[in-house]
Amino acid sequence: MSFDETSQILDVPRGGPLELARAKSSFNWKKMKLFFEDLDLINYKNQIWDTLRKDADFIRPTEEPSLMEQKKICQKRCLKIKKYNFINEDIQMERPLKRILFDEAIVLWDIDTSVKYSLHFQMFEQLLKTLGTLRHQQFVEGCEKGDIFGCFAMTEMSHGSNTKNLKTTAHYDPKTEEFVINTPSIEDCKIWVGNLGKFATHSAVYAQLYTPDNQCHGLHIFIVPVRDPYTMALKPGVICGEMGPKAGLNGVDNGFATFNQVRIPRENLLNKTGDVTPDGVYVSPIKDAKKRFGISLGALSNGRVGLTYYAHSVQGMALTIALRYAAARKQFGEPETPILEYQSHEYRLMPLLAIRYTWHAFSMSFFDNLSEFLIGLFTGDKSDRQAELGREIHAISCVSKPASSWNTQRVIQECREACGGHGYLKASRLGDLRNSNDPLLTFEGDNNVLIQQTRQLAETPLKTVEFLRNFDQKLQVKFKSNSKEDLLNQKSLMEMFDWLICYMVKISHDKLQNNLKKGQDLFTARNENQVFYSKSLALIFMERQLIERFIEKINQNKDESLGKVLNRILYLAGLYLLDNHVGLFYQGGFYSTEKPVFLIRECILELCRELRDDAMGLVDAMAPPDFVLNSVLGESNGE
Repeated sequence: MSFDETSQILDVPRGGPLELARAKSSFNWKKMKLFFEDLDLINYKNQIWDTLRKDADFIRPTEEPSLMEQKKICQKRCLKIKKYNFINEDIQMERPLKRILFDEAIVLWDIDTSVKYSLHFQMFEQLLKTLGTLRHQQFVEGCEKGDIFGCFAMTEMSHGSNTKNLKTTAHYDPKTEEFVINTPSIEDCKIWVGNLGKFATHSAVYAQLYTPDNQCHGLHIFIVPVRDPYTMALKPGVICGEMGPKAGLNGVDNGFATFNQVRIPRENLLNKTGDVTPDGVYVSPIKDAKKRFGISLGALSNGRVGLTYYAHSVQGMALTIALRYAAARKQFGEPETPILEYQSHEYRLMPLLAIRYTWHAFSMSFFDNLSEFLIGLFTGDKSDRQAELGREIHAISCVSKPASSWNTQRVIQECREACGGHGYLKASRLGDLRNSNDPLLTFEGDNNVLIQQTRQLAETPLKTVEFLRNFDQKLQVKFKSNSKEDLLNQKSLMEMFDWLICYMVKISHDKLQNNLKKGQDLFTARNENQVFYSKSLALIFMERQLIERFIEKINQNKDESLGKVLNRILYLAGLYLLDNHVGLFYQGGFYSTEKPVFLIRECILELCRELRDDAMGLVDAMAPPDFVLNSVLGESNGE
């Protein structure tokens, strides 16, 4: 890294209430910023933000618009962003990471617009490209021209997570070579469909495909026109409307829809995994129906990886606001002391800041894995490794999305409370962040249901479960650190995570086998293995991923000036996460005295104090410009 690179990053304001806190930092925050994102990526985000800042359509209103006006503003911004062409296939192929950095730039400016944009240009259009064929190019071109605005209709009133039991049907009529899309009952109405309430012209509808012999071939995706693109009048047989006011994301027009014998051309079936001939015979290059079903849901992995990345970005905004406020706000003592210097406040925020940095490293690493998989899809890679990579990404995303969104909601709430009554001001932006993040806990897979799919992990290309090697040997390990020096090293930290996850694998497996021996069927046995077992195992697996990938990241560091603070982040995040499982360590015999708890907690508090002095540097390294942050409590000058 050269001096020229750091000099090209804009300085934070000099002087002001944060000057003293910034002076305590042990490292150059610009170098830290460049360690996680190179100058090309930093400039790319700044280019997007500078463009939006100069556009009158992106000015934030001083008074809250009506619900309908919010939706109109969001739609207008969404289409304007597309015209700016910030991201396209050429840019994405040259630097895949720019796809996720583009998402981050829009999320930090306006979460509603980001969600609306991704639903159409990424999910709907991506479905056309990955599960469609040449005959669907007309729809892709319509999206690019702005003639088509799409949505993604899967969830039904009675079935959300249980996708196999969706009831919407698509019966093929060989006489007219059309599919007839039908909603059997009001309980089978499609609901919570983003973009459908007001603006969608077409919907990717998940429905059960029936051939003329009345055989059901499972869930498939059909492109169904729902509105005339010129008049926006509903198509015959389509009934749809808005879900109503929501706690947040009111710029997104979530809608419901029923289909009454709606006819669409045979060609509107996305036929990469299965097709119906003109005379009504079902054909598929994939004979295994389970694999076809899995591929049809596979598009959601892409979205979940994106939502995982989104989480650390929003955590960063909330922590920027709370930590700048805490460094500037003074209470008690003579002279009065910044509240960040009180132990209770340190403990509330510093571990969350450290964990946020581990999510950043994980998210970028995980997106690299997804990029490899997507390149394989586009190049037609049919290898076993490609198939295994897809399954692994799916399984990891099924825990990364729940864990990251839960953690983000907790971070935002803690930051809101850490700012006292001021944090409740709308102008702090913390309330909007909390309400906008809240739906992530249930959309694109309800967290508590989605997380159960992580059990599918096995020996896979990313070596995600490599820790299972020498399983019995790892379970024999006991806590043996006698000092801070013994404890604060990568080997000791990973030994603790390895023991913990191996122990959870063992007791979860034993519990499942006992359930089966009692005569329970597999579904019931797994269902009664969730609380205290499988769910805890999945979350601990995710925590281990955070620490393992952060170690991989910081071991690439060649700048000695960053080494100490990166290690503090690692050990504070790791020990804080491990301390949450103290009961399991005693339960499984890894701890046998009270000494480990005292030692670990002493280290946590000491690391909080040490990292507190670096807090403003770490905040400046992750914070967006003030006009993007848009918080009266988080201004970079501390005023």
